[in-house]
Amino acid sequence: LLEPVTALAHEIRRCILAEDAMADDASSALREIRRSMRQMDDRVHSTLNSMVNGSARTWLQDAVITMRDGRYCLPVKAEYRNQVPGMVHDQSATGATLFIEPMAVIRLNNEYKELQIREQREIEKVLAALSEAAAEYMELIAEDYELLVRLDFIFARAMLAKDMDATMPVFNEE
Repeated sequence: LLEPVTALAHEIRRCILAEDAMADDASSALREIRRSMRQMDDRVHSTLNSMVNGSARTWLQDAVITMRDGRYCLPVKAEYRNQVPGMVHDQSATGATLFIEPMAVIRLNNEYKELQIREQREIEKVLAALSEAAAEYMELIAEDYELLVRLDFIFARAMLAKDMDATMPVFNEE
């Protein structure tokens, strides 16, 4: 007899949205960290957009914000590298464009990176708590697994027999 662990299954589905996606509401700390990340992302984009649409526009190869090594950067024409103070993270294949993280957003990008680290730690805590909860039902889950394996095998044989138009053999016992 299958014994579904409904409460545990519900909690896992509530917290884990996909193989690589954890719900914001998996924990109150995760929700707060992600809210801070969205705010920080908005601040970085706002600062960079003001540069892209302001005086820095003439120094840019393209009026876009790019990502290099997980850091927000601007594509600056190489001849104007001294006009945009900041850290150079990359350059184009031709060397005509430098991807510079402006000084104005370095601190914000650093804070965003710290939030990403906190987010990962909180996700690990949530997964550890779910694993601990699942461990309490280890024997029950293992029994259910064995039963489901047997049922899957029975249904697979039935589907194969149906696909092959097979019939039960009659053995001659004489």
